[in-house]
Amino acid sequence: MSLMPCPRNPPTHRPIPTVRTRHGILRSVPAPGPMPAPATPAPTTLPAPDPAGPAWAELLSRREQEVLRCVARGLSNAEIAAELFISIATVKSHVARLLGKLCARDRVQLVVMAFRSGFVECPAHKRRGA
Repeated sequence: MSLMPCPRNPPTHRPIPTVRTRHGILRSVPAPGPMPAPATPAPTTLPAPDPAGPAWAELLSRREQEVLRCVARGLSNAEIAAELFISIATVKSHVARLLGKLCARDRVQLVVMAFRSGFVECPAHKRRGA
């Protein structure tokens, strides 16, 4: 049994570029210039807490605050569930409520908001102050 070429896709016989052709193409691309300096230097420290930030104790339940602290530590849902003795589904529910209450897109934005507001203190700042 022989395989017939698909009539919709007739075979094309294009020459394969040789090494010289490819080398010529690459030589025609200009070399990159020096990288421009960044407009503003990257911050080396976290910004100061925002005093006008939300009143976390009033806005969030005690359990939501605990979950947010765990999220800020980088724990997974399973790790948070084990630490707080709750189910993973309950952790997901708390995280979803946190996202809604704080109008955050994702967990990363939750953590950024928690640090910027001063709700969660940076471990490096704790070590310096101690």
